[in-house]
Amino acid sequence: MLHNIDKISMVQESKEFCKQSGLDPAVIPTFHCMPSDELDKKLKNYEEILSVVGFFMNQFLVSIQGKGIPLLISISNEEGVILQIDGDQSIRRVMNKAGFRVGIQFREEWAGTNVVNLALKHQKPIELIGDEHYHQFFHSAACYSVPFYYKKQDNLLGTISIMTSKEYNHPFFLAMLITMVDSIERELLLRKQNSRLDVLNHILIDTTRNAIVATDPEGIILEFNSCAEKILKYQKEEVIGQSIDTIEQMSDYIGRVLNEEKKFEDVQVCFYDSENNRDIVCLFDALPIYDYKGGLIGALGQFRDITERFESEQKINHMAHHDELTGIANRRLVKQRLLQEIENTNDPIQKIAIVFIDLDRFKYVNDTFGHSEGDRLLQQVSERLQKYVYSNKDLVARMGGDEFIFILPDKDSEESIQSHAKDILSCFDKPFVVNGFDLHISASLGIAVFPDHGRDIEELMVCADSAMYQAKAGGGNNFQIYTPGMYSNSYKKLFMENALRTSIENNELILEYQPQVDAKTRKIVGVEALIRWNHPQLGLVSPAEFIPLSEETGFIVPLGEWVLREACKQNKRWQDAGYPPINISVNLSSKQFSQENLAADVSKILEETGLAPEFLDLEITESMMMDVNHSIHVLKELHALGIQISIDDFGTGYSSLNYLKRFSIHRLKIDRTFVQDITNSSSDASIVETIITMAHNLGLGVIAEGVESEEQLKYLINKNCDEFQGYLFSKPLSAERLEQQFLK
Repeated sequence: MLHNIDKISMVQESKEFCKQSGLDPAVIPTFHCMPSDELDKKLKNYEEILSVVGFFMNQFLVSIQGKGIPLLISISNEEGVILQIDGDQSIRRVMNKAGFRVGIQFREEWAGTNVVNLALKHQKPIELIGDEHYHQFFHSAACYSVPFYYKKQDNLLGTISIMTSKEYNHPFFLAMLITMVDSIERELLLRKQNSRLDVLNHILIDTTRNAIVATDPEGIILEFNSCAEKILKYQKEEVIGQSIDTIEQMSDYIGRVLNEEKKFEDVQVCFYDSENNRDIVCLFDALPIYDYKGGLIGALGQFRDITERFESEQKINHMAHHDELTGIANRRLVKQRLLQEIENTNDPIQKIAIVFIDLDRFKYVNDTFGHSEGDRLLQQVSERLQKYVYSNKDLVARMGGDEFIFILPDKDSEESIQSHAKDILSCFDKPFVVNGFDLHISASLGIAVFPDHGRDIEELMVCADSAMYQAKAGGGNNFQIYTPGMYSNSYKKLFMENALRTSIENNELILEYQPQVDAKTRKIVGVEALIRWNHPQLGLVSPAEFIPLSEETGFIVPLGEWVLREACKQNKRWQDAGYPPINISVNLSSKQFSQENLAADVSKILEETGLAPEFLDLEITESMMMDVNHSIHVLKELHALGIQISIDDFGTGYSSLNYLKRFSIHRLKIDRTFVQDITNSSSDASIVETIITMAHNLGLGVIAEGVESEEQLKYLINKNCDEFQGYLFSKPLSAERLEQQFLK
């Protein structure tokens, strides 16, 4: 109940207001009744509330029956409109004189000082006894009123009020009202929660396409919808009431939700569909369920079937990493697997053997029988080679043309490597059928061993290739293991390494720029900066030689910084000269991308050169983003600077397509190896079309590199590729020649 001082202040304030409003306390107060149509709407809106309050009102009236206490109970909404009246008929007849009935509204300016308005105004329980009312009409009455809510002070529903004769005044009535309101609020809240749960159950369980499994706090299954039956191959009747341990694939996750209140989202899980002999791939969520007090009352498991998307992704990955002619692995997959094996090798005793295979006299087959027969021969060779894949770690692949390669991890001695090589050579002992003829074909094998002959992919490839040519020089049909003497250019490599370190200060590095063109308008929209090295003794050194060397020696970081600074300077010069602004693309190396201060370095260069960030495009490869968390962090920092981000050589890397939407990138650059055969290879054409469609669905732009023919460009335009670059439009040019040919 209220403290007297609070009540006295409120009553005095109200009576002063009534007096100023010109109310005569000696006159019977009159009430205004709202139109019937408005009243019907309010009653309909309060239908459930009135049913709850009415139940407790009736219980209260029954409890005081036979005690001779005349009592009138009324319910108002938050505006003071009376929505329900019950109780003593004699009091109702007296109140009818003032027009008191369902639909009238209490307002102080015509009802005077009253409990309904004071309870609503101050949102506190209130009692008025006798002359505490403003009108003399109520001086013989004792009135009590308590506001009620949906358990929140900002969700006021109305008041419940009691009126009795003054001689029956007792604090019991206000206490009973408060107790009644507490019960009413609890019941309303429970009904509201149940209603929400019913809706949630209908939406999530009865109509969702997702599989839903719900448990109680002990892990007993309470709900199991029809989608769950289809995916998990259990009938609802089998699992309801059973432990979640029944479902092996989700029991650990649900257990951690219930025991540790963990949350799991987008976990990829797989179920075997024995009826159709296939796997069902799902994204799985496991979440805690809480009651309104925040107490854990169960767990929810949800599966979303992504099998179709997964299989499509697998198909794309398979096409990108397997040879179209033979069906075995291709060069891209070789690099991926070899990189993984190198990174995972910790035992110094274990070796990784790289075996290069080149067919002897294959050109003779093509020249004599034609390329179709040559292709059939390659298919026969690949079938035989696959028989010498002895473990799930071994890999055989076609590198291109008549070149094949084996990756043989876990070799513990040179003898085991030689033994495997002899087995591979033996597959050429029997003749092959070519155009109806039995044709004996031999092969030359070159072997390099990690870590003995190199510690990275390029170095091992060079060594294996050198050993293979040594075998071919010996007449073919044999194998050679690399020795340092086979690499006649080793001194040149050492010389190049030393010379490369002084190339920047000696001003030997230059940049050339290859235009990037709008595919429809054929207007230049950007350029890619490409580094060249013009050494006074070595002459013009190919990037294919010095870029891997700079990566191996760590010089790639200062080299990349020089390229970025010079490219930004040049683009700013073109803008200052009044040429239309274009983007300039710069390739980042993996070591640059792994630098923690990359964004700060780029920002500093932009500030030094004065180039606005929106005119800089940084190109990264998929393989750089294998560390997803680092990539997301770095790309967000670069994106915040306003820089454009492109993924170079898209489709050849190692990252999952799932992460594309998580990276802050702007466009994909289709690798030239896909573009060069789009007009005669259905596989590459399908990959290109898929990449373009996927990119556009994600809101990304697409640029194709290596475009060299009108047929390629026509295909790309037809598939809505945005931009292209390649020799069809222009080879890389010096800054001066680019200005003369395209900017002026």
